[in-house]
Amino acid sequence: MSKLHLNFGTTILAVKYKVPDETKRKHKVSIFIPVFNEEKIINRDIRTVEYIIRKLPTEYEIFIVNDSSKDKTKIIAQKIEQTNRKVKLLNYERGPTRRENLAQSFKWANGDIIVFVDVDLITSLRFLPDLIDQIILGYDIVIGSRYVSGSKIKRKPFRLIISLIYNACIKFLFRTHTHDHLCGFKAFKKDVILKLVDEMGYDKSLTRGIFWDTEMLIRARRHGYKIKEIPIWWSEREKSALYFKRELKTISYIFKFMIKLSKEKNGKS
Repeated sequence: MSKLHLNFGTTILAVKYKVPDETKRKHKVSIFIPVFNEEKIINRDIRTVEYIIRKLPTEYEIFIVNDSSKDKTKIIAQKIEQTNRKVKLLNYERGPTRRENLAQSFKWANGDIIVFVDVDLITSLRFLPDLIDQIILGYDIVIGSRYVSGSKIKRKPFRLIISLIYNACIKFLFRTHTHDHLCGFKAFKKDVILKLVDEMGYDKSLTRGIFWDTEMLIRARRHGYKIKEIPIWWSEREKSALYFKRELKTISYIFKFMIKLSKEKNGKS
């Protein structure tokens, strides 16, 4: 059995696969890793992702999405790209955008399955095989969830409460039936996510922020796409890309989105 030491002790990578290897070989997975000022951990994280994905019979490629880092992340990522033919760097000068640049990167995928993993989700990579399996089994979107049975999370109480309140409000307002709208560990059928990205467009104001994931799931539900949540292990980083003062700007975008969604619904009726 292969083992990798992460924050929750020893993570055993041998898992019970739900899909036969011969079926997996028919697919290719494109993994996108958005980064912003991650010079200290980017090497480790890319090695970790590849260590795990190599265990699967599925063909793969890895995209580093540099969201306008100000440190040496770009230089390090370029070196990784030069020495690893499986890794490609997509560099953006405007940012950070949280999700806008990431979403625009999906069109470069050669795989039929698209996965994105935030750098603070490294502890959840033991669930990557299940994430991919569920897409192959027929789901359109698969979400890693911190708030379903089987999940393990380590988070400061205040941030946990804010997250739970946010998710409860979204479930109530938009009837999403989803427990975790913000987790950065998701997989999609390529055609599904490209359609959603095209529909959502690029927010030039950069006020959508963390709401990108939520809007995507709301729109996916409206289209009737099959969505599944799977449990993950997640540990909050000391350095977090989530700053509440900045994310307050998202509130105005949410209200505008609600009005826009209502108009879209009325236009179809």
